[in-house]
Amino acid sequence: MRTTRCFCEKIETSEVIIRDAEAHHLIHVLRVETGTQVELFDGKGTVAQAIVEKAERKEVLLSVTEIVNHEPRMGARVVLAVSVAKGNRFDQIVTQCTELGVDHIAAVLFERTVKQAAGSATDRWKKLAVSAAKQSGRIFLPQITGPADLPQTLEQLKAEYPEGKIIYGGFSRETIPIGDVIGRFADTIAFVGPEGGLTESEQKLLQDAGAMEVKLTQTILRIETAALAFGLFLCLHRDSMKD
Repeated sequence: MRTTRCFCEKIETSEVIIRDAEAHHLIHVLRVETGTQVELFDGKGTVAQAIVEKAERKEVLLSVTEIVNHEPRMGARVVLAVSVAKGNRFDQIVTQCTELGVDHIAAVLFERTVKQAAGSATDRWKKLAVSAAKQSGRIFLPQITGPADLPQTLEQLKAEYPEGKIIYGGFSRETIPIGDVIGRFADTIAFVGPEGGLTESEQKLLQDAGAMEVKLTQTILRIETAALAFGLFLCLHRDSMKD
């Protein structure tokens, strides 16, 4: 039987009240009733088992029966720094990479990134990540940052993952097969540029930071396909490792 999961930002007491979108989903989509068992998660490592005590029109009261705290991953983290794509294509990246287990998704504005409408999409991306985490059974939500330009993103990621291996996709004669550069327990930061490609100055910036140009396939990939390919390869490699 499939577990009923619900996102809850604060799991601190023996009773939890769920409101707004999560309550609507529990009541009107999942049709929970008194006595239904629900798994709560806060996206930061806390998971709780709870029982529905009352389901009203706009809120659900749950009694928490067990709380477990999980430690975050401290090595072999997968970080994707991806060009913002027009339309809902970056939404697809957030959803699928959350399902795969990517730890950090950074939205990047490269020089050739197609300009987007004004306004931040960060709140929408977080909601998509929550939905994907509920479906896939993830305990930790991915960190989602940006949009920011390449120099700023590179500086921030190097500071956050100082031992991280930096790679980016390319097609020059210097490319290395991706399988030849991935370490066992190293954090990996993969940059996915826009479909117009990286400029010479952007390539130099990455190379000066120690980035290696890698090859995924013999074909040219769209932004969301390249991000998914990087995420799939890196997460499969990480999750197949033995301690």
